[in-house]
Amino acid sequence: MNVLPTPARLVDAHVRGVLTRIVVSGGPALAGTSMTERLATFNAGHDAWRSALTGAPRSAPGTQAALLTEPERPGSLVGVLFLAATGPVAPTPDGLVAVLAALAHVGRLRPGPVRLDTPEGTIAASFALDGSVRFDDPALEAPEGRGHILFDGTLVAEPDDPLAWGAPAAASPGAAAVGGD
Repeated sequence: MNVLPTPARLVDAHVRGVLTRIVVSGGPALAGTSMTERLATFNAGHDAWRSALTGAPRSAPGTQAALLTEPERPGSLVGVLFLAATGPVAPTPDGLVAVLAALAHVGRLRPGPVRLDTPEGTIAASFALDGSVRFDDPALEAPEGRGHILFDGTLVAEPDDPLAWGAPAAASPGAAAVGGD
């Protein structure tokens, strides 16, 4: 069943048609000091988070998720694991801009230089007052436009939630049947 096991604060950000659901707090505890170790911990025991964040009916096709962690390296703001319906994925410029927009939205990022740790390495960027982003690595071409915040809230999956974060209604105790006799 696709149920979030704990309350989590989520921010949905939209960049150029890509929705990224960012877990800004309340995510699973991930053992490990490196982002690679944290990804291995996630893969070994927390796949329900990926399914709940990127799966139907709560997510549109193509939704990706970003799970924020403590930074790996001194000077970095956060660590980030990116997830898709199929599993962990490498960071994309759109996803990175969405994460930066969410961090600014929740008051954790001000204009200026910023570093994000990922399993693929540390990504350095500059975040401007107007919300634009410039990456230090020219291979990460920043998308046109800004991240737009669509949702900010704490989500709690109750045991009697008929949608149970992606589970069929019949799998939820006490869920009413839909349709005719």
